Amino acid sequence: MNRTAQAESAPVTEPRRVRRRFGARRWVLIGAGALVAVAALADTIAAGVTESDLADRVARRQSALTGAPDVSVDGFPFLLHAARGTFPHVEVRAKAKTDEGLPVTASVDLRDVSKTGGGYRAATARADFSVPLDALAAHRGEGVRLSESDGRLRITRDFLGMPLVVTAEVGLSGDTVTLEASAATFAGRPLDPANPRIAAAVKEAEREIPDLPLGLEPSGVSVAEGAVTVHARASDVALDPA
Repeated sequence: MNRTAQAESAPVTEPRRVRRRFGARRWVLIGAGALVAVAALADTIAAGVTESDLADRVARRQSALTGAPDVSVDGFPFLLHAARGTFPHVEVRAKAKTDEGLPVTASVDLRDVSKTGGGYRAATARADFSVPLDALAAHRGEGVRLSESDGRLRITRDFLGMPLVVTAEVGLSGDTVTLEASAATFAGRPLDPANPRIAAAVKEAEREIPDLPLGLEPSGVSVAEGAVTVHARASDVALDPA
């Protein structure tokens, strides 16, 4: 065979070798991708099991719940945190009702949750308990309307066929939600908010906060987004059933 023929035949095998190398790499990449997908799926399943377990524990302890709580465990890879027995962040969302029948939306933020024995403990907990203003108004009686005004509570009530409007600052004293009138009008005309009758009427609307779950203690109260929200916090919280 002459040199020209050898030169023409030499490159024929090279693309095949290249194709083999690329083919091998492709299968390695596919295999690696499959392993990552399986690991992610296992991680998701493990997180789901833990979330279900925590939800069951919360539900067993809180009889006021009106449905199953929604629990979310953050931290990826989850299995690594599970192996260590700690989770940096757990969120719990739930619906409940007070003894008076008022609907409550609860949002609890747990930090540094650890598995201890057969249960869980959280280093700290922060929570918000919100009651819609329209539900509070309905509980106050017919003709009462509640709304939010720059972080204050606006109370409107018909009196002698004309609107009496009182705007009150909402505060917290111990475990009692307090109200202090800051402005008032009757039929559009301003009134002295310090009027004894207005002050007494506002005082009657104050409410004591019932015992909160998980050992939470009230830390503040606010009016926003169509609801009154009680803020609470606690340390070293046990998530075991009572």
